[in-house]
Amino acid sequence: MKKFALIGNPINHSLSPLMHESIFKQIGLKASYEKIQIEPLELEKFVRSNKLDGYNVTIPYKNIILKHLGNLGNSAQNITAVNCVSINKGYNTDWIGFTKTLDQNKIDLKNKSCLIIGSGGAAYAIAYALIKSKVSSIQIENRGIENKIKLEKWISQRMNKKSDSMPEVFINCTPLGMSPFIDEIPSNVNIKNGNIVIDTIYNPIKTKWLKQCEKKGAKIISGLDMLIAQGIASLNIWLEDDLFNKINLKHIKNILENELCLQK
Repeated sequence: MKKFALIGNPINHSLSPLMHESIFKQIGLKASYEKIQIEPLELEKFVRSNKLDGYNVTIPYKNIILKHLGNLGNSAQNITAVNCVSINKGYNTDWIGFTKTLDQNKIDLKNKSCLIIGSGGAAYAIAYALIKSKVSSIQIENRGIENKIKLEKWISQRMNKKSDSMPEVFINCTPLGMSPFIDEIPSNVNIKNGNIVIDTIYNPIKTKWLKQCEKKGAKIISGLDMLIAQGIASLNIWLEDDLFNKINLKHIKNILENELCLQK
C-alpha cells in the first residue's frame, strides 16, 4: 500500500487527508494519506529519513524545505517554494492548481490586468501562473513594503509588461478571512462590477471578502477548486499519471463542502 502525507505546522484543520482518501476510493488505489505535524528542528531529519511514497508541504515549510532537498523541478526553482515532494525532489503544484481552477471556471486571463494581495509563497506561485497565462500586468498589494518590492522585482525579471491601469482581476494570497478569523478582509482594494475575484482560502468556502465582492457584481471563486486541483497535480507526480480526466471533481468538491459545513 502506498503511503502519502502532508507536513506542516499547524495542520490540524487540513482537508487534504479527506480529499486524497476520497480520490483514492474513486480511482481504486490502495493508499493512505496522513497529517504529520513537524517542529522546525525536525524538518531536515524528516526529509532525510521518511519512507513515504510522496508528501505535500504546507506553512511554514514551503520555502525552508528547499535547502534540504536533493533536486528541484523547474517551477519550484522559479517560484522558490515547494508544496510537493517525490523521491527527494521538490515540485510546486500550487500554480498548476490555480491554472486548472481558471480552466474549470472558464476564465481566460490573457491580457488582463491583475492585482495580487500578499507576497508570501502562495503569491509567488500565483504570479508564476499569471505570467504563464499571459496577463498584461501584475500589481502587488501588501502590508510590508520590503516583501512587496521583492516580489515586484521577481515579477519584473520574468515579464516586461508594466501598467498602472485599474486591475480587472484580484487574487487574495493572504490568510485574511481564514477560519477562525472570518471577519478579517483584505483592505485597500476597490472591487467593481464585472471584476474577477479569487480567494486562495477554502475555509470558509465563501469568505466575508468574497461575499462583499459578489454583492458588488464581481465573479467570485473560492480556494476549494485550487485545493483540489493542486492535490490532483501532486498525485499525478507521485503516480506518474494524469488523473484530471479520471476523477469526478464535483463529487470530491461536494465531500469537502459537506465537511466544511459540519465544522461550522
